[in-house]
Amino acid sequence: MQVLADRGETGSRHGRAAFSVLLFQDLAVVVLLMLIPLLTPSPENAAAGGVESLIRISKAIGVAAIKAVTCMATITVVGRWVLQPLYRRVAETRNPDIFAAMTLLVVLGTSLITQLAGLSLALGAFLAGLLLAETPFHLQIEADIAPYKGLLMGLFFMTVGMEISMGLLVAKLRTVLAAMVLLIGGKVAVMAGVGQVFGLSLVQSLRAGLLLSPGGEFAFVLFGEAVTKGILNAAMVQELYLVVALSMALTPFLAEWGARLGKILDKKDMKTMQPQEKEVEGLSDHVIIAGFGRVGRLIAEMLSEQLIPFVALDVDANRVAEGRALDLPVYFGDAGSPAVLHALRAEKAACAVITLDTPAANYRSVWALHKHFPLVKTFVRAHDVENGLQLEKAGATAVVPETLEPSLQLAAAVLTELDIPEGDVAEAIRDLRRTHLSELQDVARRSRTSLGYEVVGEQLRAVTGPELNGAGPLEPSLAAP
Repeated sequence: MQVLADRGETGSRHGRAAFSVLLFQDLAVVVLLMLIPLLTPSPENAAAGGVESLIRISKAIGVAAIKAVTCMATITVVGRWVLQPLYRRVAETRNPDIFAAMTLLVVLGTSLITQLAGLSLALGAFLAGLLLAETPFHLQIEADIAPYKGLLMGLFFMTVGMEISMGLLVAKLRTVLAAMVLLIGGKVAVMAGVGQVFGLSLVQSLRAGLLLSPGGEFAFVLFGEAVTKGILNAAMVQELYLVVALSMALTPFLAEWGARLGKILDKKDMKTMQPQEKEVEGLSDHVIIAGFGRVGRLIAEMLSEQLIPFVALDVDANRVAEGRALDLPVYFGDAGSPAVLHALRAEKAACAVITLDTPAANYRSVWALHKHFPLVKTFVRAHDVENGLQLEKAGATAVVPETLEPSLQLAAAVLTELDIPEGDVAEAIRDLRRTHLSELQDVARRSRTSLGYEVVGEQLRAVTGPELNGAGPLEPSLAAP
């Protein structure tokens, strides 16, 4: 997860898939920690015959499983019933030391209970974490334990490192490397097959597989428990420690290789850049972004932050590859093609934003949307006022000239740098905006059009405040009579 966060890929499709698998792995640890004591060899099982031994093991597993489930259910139910009022009383003391000590008591107490029940200490700590996460105080608990998290993780890996023998690595180098190749290759192959079953593309599946292919830190816990219970011998576990540790060290490199592999495969296969039916299936009330340049990326970023579904189109393969490298829904296609728009389920879209590079491309896209999908509202970036008039005649719902606000922001930055008081700068910008919009009003009245401002004006006033109410061109009366 740290690698995903550092690369900014936690919200990507392959990042979400990797997170889901990691979460499932953490939950699976609970089951494995329960099974380890049940698999412990005993003299009775060694002396008994094959069938009799299997029956005894099955009975032991059944009894132990019932005991483990009962213990876990009791801890969960009683913990939920006790922890919230207990932490509420502790919080009323307003003493951070008591609060932190209470957290430590809960973790150690739960671990002790699971150990007395014949389960592992690690399982108890895991259950304590699940219980604390469900309380209203979990944010403060996380803040209290944050200073110890890195320290304890470092101590944990330090103890693991002390268990690793460099002499063993040299002696068993071929065996360790072969095991690493088998581990990484096997997990990538499994994820490549399973990921596509669950709707991921081949590239997304491979990238998720490379992220998940190294061993996990819980392997050290499970192997340690297995040695303690006599299930695995210490020599074998030493080699397994080497395989897991070295594969974990490769995680950042595997993530980078996955990103490069994705770019190569996407550029070689243009079909992967085009919208696939399974990728857009179920899309509804989404936003279509035509043009994934600077403006299109900014709009996509804002929509992502608001969790609004969107799809983007561009005819520049490099832009599409960059967007797909971030696992964003960016596809190669002409926004002026009715077939491409239909593939993106434009009939179900909430609206479309046109930010293409040329006026001609903007006009074609607006015309295609207005003719074939008349219910879809289109918001267009115009290069100038004349281009804006043409776009509105083609059917645009709202047209925004691209020169106005950037020019005003640049002017404000220059005036501020020249030590002009902030109040004077704000007043000058307001005057320039009113003047420019008044000129647009005159053009709109002469051309019997609104230039889209009757739609945009309502939203712009909500953002900038009532000081623009006197500007005139933003009022609904700007529309043609």
